[in-house]
Amino acid sequence: MSQNEVDIRVSIPEPLAPQLRLYRRLWLAETDLEEAKAALDEILQARIPIPRRERPPPLLLSLTTAMVVAYARPWVYSRGQSVAERTVPGSLLRNLTARQREIHDYLIELRNREVAHSDADILDLHLRLLRDGHAAILRTSREPFRRTDLAQIRRIIEKIEKAIVRRCEDLRSILPNEEWI
Repeated sequence: MSQNEVDIRVSIPEPLAPQLRLYRRLWLAETDLEEAKAALDEILQARIPIPRRERPPPLLLSLTTAMVVAYARPWVYSRGQSVAERTVPGSLLRNLTARQREIHDYLIELRNREVAHSDADILDLHLRLLRDGHAAILRTSREPFRRTDLAQIRRIIEKIEKAIVRRCEDLRSILPNEEWI
């Protein structure tokens, strides 16, 4: 905030600071999950063909990357100073089935190992250099998500969104209302 701006937020009692930090993280998580759902819906609506033998089209890869990164953001520990908790509580996953929890864990691992960091250890890359360019064979552990997988991921997001709404309702009952905090 610059010197000319006025902070409209009111102070809250120190014992409520952890609840406010959690509420802020939950609000950010809602936004992240909306982004993930929007990317997922775009994949479904665009009906991008999933090739069996060739590399997936760049649009499918970019939308998948956006979905995975946005989905994982609330669960990945953030560095630096923040006005919010570093991650959302794992208790938001309580209502997931065992299979949904496996998918959740896979998405986080996919974000950490391949999507966000392109972990060279899991890539199988062969290059052939040519005078005017190159040829490449790239095999990754990531296959495009099938429509049934995407539908399951959407259900997971919806369950987590409901858990966030319930947690925010609980927090609103103890945090100041009708004030900027």
